[in-house]
Amino acid sequence: MKELNSASSLRLKMKARDLELNLTLDEKANCAGKITIPGKGSVKLIKRGGTVWMKPSAAFWRHEIGGAAGESAADRFKGRYIKGSSDEALLGGNGLATACDLDAFRASAGADTERGPGRWKRGGPTEIKGHDAVAVTRVRDDVKVRMLVAEHGKPYPLKLEREAGPEHDQIRLGRYDRPVPDKAPPREKTVDVSELREQLGEQEQEGPSEEV
Repeated sequence: MKELNSASSLRLKMKARDLELNLTLDEKANCAGKITIPGKGSVKLIKRGGTVWMKPSAAFWRHEIGGAAGESAADRFKGRYIKGSSDEALLGGNGLATACDLDAFRASAGADTERGPGRWKRGGPTEIKGHDAVAVTRVRDDVKVRMLVAEHGKPYPLKLEREAGPEHDQIRLGRYDRPVPDKAPPREKTVDVSELREQLGEQEQEGPSEEV
């Protein structure tokens, strides 16, 4: 828990039934990576301070908007990042801030507390991707968490598995204390969020006329 709490940055790969993440994030809420919603598309993401760049896939546009409007958005923003403020609702708003928040992840992993009900219990040796590890488990509020911790060197958490009723997700951790990639997309592949707002506004205007 001390190693997880003291890490300045890390990479997490999460796989759940309705969400997949591959993100590198740090204590300053910077992050870079990819968010995938199975069957609905994906979004590449870069966040530096209060600025965010997002590049949704064509499948994402088609699912989120649908119909001819979805095809139009997929074509208009193909291969391009949409740039705006991290507070911008159209770019994820508070949900994005949480995804890039290392402290929020630590809390969800149980690193915010080591004492009280549901303390960690040490299990037997195991292995993950060729690395020797030790399993520790905890059950609290009907949520079971199994964590694989590096046996040699610094005891970094390498994997978490969480079970809560029918829900089961897995998170692999690595690249501790390595900087988040900070290269911004080139200008020629970037558009301002105002263009997305304009695109959505055009669809709203076209909608009533089509119904009539």
